[in-house]
Amino acid sequence: MKSIISGLLFTTALSGSAFAADFVPVSKIDAVTVYMQGADVVRLANVTLAKGEHRVILRDLPANIDPQSIRVEGLPDIAGSLAVASVDTRNQFTGNTDSDQRRIAFENQVQTLIDERAALDMVINDANQQRQFLIAMADKQLLPQSSTDNVKAIDVTQLTGLLDLVAGRLAASAKTMLEAQLRQRDIDKQIENLNAKVAELAPDEQYQTEVTINVEASADVTADLRVSYRVNEAGWSPYYDAKLAIGNAAKPSTIEVIQRAEVVQSTGEIWDNVALTLSTARPSGATSAPDIYEEEVAMVQPEQPAPVAAAPLAESDAETKSRVEFGVSARPDGADKPEGGRNRMVNLQKQAVVEIAGFQANYKIETRVSVDNSGQSKKVRITSATQDATLEAVAVPRVDPVAYLTAKYKMKGSGPQLAGPVNLYLEGTYVGQGALPLLNPGEEAKLGFGVDDQMKVTRKEVKRLSGEEGILTSSNVEERVWDIAIDNLHDVAMDVTIYDRVPFASQKDIEISEIEEMTKPTIRSVDKKRGVHSWTQKLEAKAKGSIKVGYRITWPQGMQVGLVD
Repeated sequence: MKSIISGLLFTTALSGSAFAADFVPVSKIDAVTVYMQGADVVRLANVTLAKGEHRVILRDLPANIDPQSIRVEGLPDIAGSLAVASVDTRNQFTGNTDSDQRRIAFENQVQTLIDERAALDMVINDANQQRQFLIAMADKQLLPQSSTDNVKAIDVTQLTGLLDLVAGRLAASAKTMLEAQLRQRDIDKQIENLNAKVAELAPDEQYQTEVTINVEASADVTADLRVSYRVNEAGWSPYYDAKLAIGNAAKPSTIEVIQRAEVVQSTGEIWDNVALTLSTARPSGATSAPDIYEEEVAMVQPEQPAPVAAAPLAESDAETKSRVEFGVSARPDGADKPEGGRNRMVNLQKQAVVEIAGFQANYKIETRVSVDNSGQSKKVRITSATQDATLEAVAVPRVDPVAYLTAKYKMKGSGPQLAGPVNLYLEGTYVGQGALPLLNPGEEAKLGFGVDDQMKVTRKEVKRLSGEEGILTSSNVEERVWDIAIDNLHDVAMDVTIYDRVPFASQKDIEISEIEEMTKPTIRSVDKKRGVHSWTQKLEAKAKGSIKVGYRITWPQGMQVGLVD
């Protein structure tokens, strides 16, 4: 019977060692996917497990993670099977073990130095006592100690020996005291420095997430546990460099667009040597279109005024009362409208504005990078593409008398290009900063590269006529005409686009018409702006061009009209 019980205890001990054993490995951040807002972090923890059920506890995760986003996968490095049964999380205060150990080591050094300084105090005290004793002994040898003592006779040899003995002993004690005091001064400095380090490493509990992973191994296995979770205190934003190279008759102009990103994070953990991916997805935003609800128009009952004494209603007054009950003002001045000065018959529900992205792109950075948790931006390069560019001089001489060099190109790539600021370089020289809109592959983009000194544009008024037209019509008339002269000083042909405007009238009595000899616009009402037109011409090298812009306004006699410049 005793042997049976012993066997059962032995079996229980063995099964207990393979069942529910706890492992607390150190995990390391291996990969991070950063979104416009938020990030997914992947940690790896290597464990060696015996066959059976175990608990793997990770205690170095930040507290601000989304618990519902935690995912755990077992990646066996050798043949074997590892199953994740469940994952438990909890938040708790934890200390920094490494900092605690360093702080304790510094405190021990401080205590050692304090003990040494106390020993030096004893050395200084002993040396001082010896000095006092030597001086007293010398006095006793040379001077009578009372009035009854006889004066002792001492020869020169004895005196010399006594003085040498006392002087040597005193010098030795003085040296001992000085060395001890200097050492104490050095100890005080060391203690001050160590106390400062101890203060920096004072116990600082951090609020962290502890993840307990319950796993089951069907055989002895060494495996990497892959733990992923989402944090919100991170994001990235795009910015660009655009480098324009001017071509010639034999070589087209080109523009190189380099896409970069600024990555920031303040999650409380350091992303050290991680595989970084930047995503245009928005997991924190809406994933579907919002609902729209029905809208009903109903009769609104106005507030009833306090009853007052009044004469019986006449027939016209009854009609007025009926109209008021249906929310319609019966008086021309609207004095009987409900509070607020207007009839409120419709109740509208407002919906929040939601931006929904119907596409996404992931940019995997080729080399591993490190991003600290201070909130400082980490700049990384994403992609670059060079494409042919079409040059154009754009001018608005009515507002600015100079032309601006503009480059047009079609975006290359397989994914979208997000909107962002762009640094502009012309032939390697920085000329300023612009902005790029959201672009998809194949869409055209346009960037300005500053003033084009090789394109001269002047605008001059050549006609301004005001007066009456005809005796019978009795209408007023005004004509205005401008000449816009363009001079291409480039050695290559250039497209030139001029923007100008003519007035428009919303009142039918005012008529605005074009003058026959004016240059017809290439595009009318640019961007649906009434009266804003553009004229595009292709000028050969060293060629000149011109545009005539003008209009004719007529309006009835006695009406006052004005132009807004």
